[in-house]
Amino acid sequence: MHPNAPSGTRLPWLSRTKVTVKKAESLPEDPGRTLRRVVRVAGPGIITGGADNDPAGITTYSSVGASSGFSQLWLLVLSIPLLIAVQGVAARLGAVTKLGLAELIRNEFGMTVALAAGSLLVVANIATIGADLVGMAAVLQLLTGVKLILFIVPLVVVMGYVTIFQNFKTIQRLFLWLIAVFLTYVAAGILAHPHWGSVLLQIVVPPIRLNLTYVSGAVALLGTTITPYLFFWQTAGEREERRGVEQMGDTYLDVTAGMLMSNLVAGFIMISTGATLFAHHQSVNTAAQAAHALRPVAGPAASVLFSIGILGSGFVAIPILAVSTGYALSGTFGWRMGLGRQAFAAPGFYSVIALSLLAGVQLAISGFSPIKALLYSQILNGIVAPPLLVVIILLATRSRLMGAYVATVWERAGVIAAAAIMGLADLALLYNAVR
Repeated sequence: MHPNAPSGTRLPWLSRTKVTVKKAESLPEDPGRTLRRVVRVAGPGIITGGADNDPAGITTYSSVGASSGFSQLWLLVLSIPLLIAVQGVAARLGAVTKLGLAELIRNEFGMTVALAAGSLLVVANIATIGADLVGMAAVLQLLTGVKLILFIVPLVVVMGYVTIFQNFKTIQRLFLWLIAVFLTYVAAGILAHPHWGSVLLQIVVPPIRLNLTYVSGAVALLGTTITPYLFFWQTAGEREERRGVEQMGDTYLDVTAGMLMSNLVAGFIMISTGATLFAHHQSVNTAAQAAHALRPVAGPAASVLFSIGILGSGFVAIPILAVSTGYALSGTFGWRMGLGRQAFAAPGFYSVIALSLLAGVQLAISGFSPIKALLYSQILNGIVAPPLLVVIILLATRSRLMGAYVATVWERAGVIAAAAIMGLADLALLYNAVR
C-alpha cells in the first residue's frame, strides 16, 4: 500500500483489488444526485476542460468547421476517452506524488529532458497567449468599434492582478463561474440550424480526405484538444486541490465532466461554423472573423453569443497558460511554486507568470501575424504532445514512484493511443508538407 493511503483503504478506481458489492446496493444513481456531486467536486478537471477551449482553440475549431464542415467532428468524439485517460493520469501523478509534472520529469529523467520539455512548452504557451490576447481584443473591437490594440494591456493587467495577487481558491471559484459562459456556444450552434442528420452521419461515417488542408486541420484539432500545457496544470492543480488518493473517485468525476464539457463545446463551435460558413464557402482565420461572419447567416444573436464565449474563454485560458509556464520552469529549476503561496514566497514562480504575460503582450502588439502565432503554436503543441505523453505514462507506471497506484490498464491504453494517433497525424502532416 502506498504511504499516502489510509490503512485498510481499498479503492476500486486505483487498484486491481476486487471489490464485492451486494446486488441490492447496485442501484442506478439518481441523475440529479450525480449532477450535484459533479458540482461539489468541480475543480482542476472542470477548469482544464474550460481552458482547453481558449480563443486559439476556438479559432482552430472555427477554421476547421468553416473549411471542412462536419467531416472532422469524429476526431472530437474519438479524443474524449483519450482526454479522460491523459488528464486522469496527470491528476493521478499529482495526487499520489504531491509533485508537479516538471519536478517528476527532472527527478526521474534528468535536467536535460526537463529543460527540453519546459523550453518547448514556454515557446508554445507564449505564442498561444499572444494569439489569445489578439483574439479577445479583436472581439472587443467588433463589439465596440474601438481599435483592438487599446484593449490588450488592460486585459493583461486584469488577468495578471487576479493570477498573481489572489489565492488559489479565489482563482478557482472565478474560473468555475467563467466556464458557464461556454453555454453560449451550445446556443450559437442551435441558432445556426444545422442538419442534425448530416452531423450524426459524418460523425459515424466520416469522409476522411488525405490532403494537406484536411490533415493539417486534424493535427491542429488534436493539438489544441490534447494540449501539453494542460498536463502541467492538471498535475499541479491536483496538488493544490489537496484531495489526495483517498478521493480519487471525485478526481476522476471532475476530470471526466471537464473533458466531456470541453469536447461538447468544441463540437458546437464546429457545428455552428460548419452549418453556416462552410455551407456558404466562407473561410475564416480568426475567432473574431468567425463571430463577424456568423451575423448575416445565423443572425446577430449567434454572433454576439459567439463573441461572449471568446472573451470568457480568454479570461480562463490565458492565466492558466501563464501559470502552467510557471509550474514547468519552477519545477525544472527547483523553485518554490504554487498559487497557494504569496508572491513574495515564490518569486521565481510568479516572475515567470508575469514575464509570460508580458511576452504575450509583446507578441500581440509587435505586428507578428497572430494567425501565424496561432498556427505555429497549435502545430507545435501537436508535435510536443506525443513524446510528453510517453514520458507521462512511463512516470505513471513506475511502482517505485506510484506504489499501489500505478496507472490502470485502460489509462495506459488511452495515453499510448493518444500518443500514437497524434504521432501518426504529425507524420501525415510532414508527408503532405514535403510531398
